[in-house]
Amino acid sequence: MIRGPMERPLQQPLDVEQLAAQRSRLEREFPIAGFDRLRDNLARPDGEATIHVRFHAAGAYPALEGAVRARAWLVCQRCLSEFQAELESPVRVAFVGRDAELGRVPDEYDAVTAPGGRIELSDFVEEELLLALPLVPMHATPAECAHRVAGAGSDGDVPAAAGPVRRPFADLRDRLKR
Repeated sequence: MIRGPMERPLQQPLDVEQLAAQRSRLEREFPIAGFDRLRDNLARPDGEATIHVRFHAAGAYPALEGAVRARAWLVCQRCLSEFQAELESPVRVAFVGRDAELGRVPDEYDAVTAPGGRIELSDFVEEELLLALPLVPMHATPAECAHRVAGAGSDGDVPAAAGPVRRPFADLRDRLKR
């Protein structure tokens, strides 16, 4: 939803100059399944991503401030089980018309190129969520991983393997000395 002096349906691509001039607020949800690049990094493409921003001017440039959020299913790299993680990307962006202007925006803003003063909001949201992904997705603690291991005990310990441990190279050093 866009809130501002001229309420109208959300159109793609967005005219960031007009939205900034009107000091509009925008709230929108997107299905995660619709983000092709993000989907490749997820365990499952379930849920919704939301964006809540307000538009304004940052010097001579249209800008927005707010956040992009989603609950995403990732694969823990410690235990290889799926878990749901909160992704959040605070955004403070000033839009420029060409790459030559990227260094001219106020320091507290990230500069983003918006040719013709327009952006595709879904592309912007997907990019922010990709930046919010952890480099190595993991449960918050190793204990959370242990609880998810099949057959884990109620105290979170991983059960011992059944039978004796076989070490095929245990006597390799002795054999090499012969």
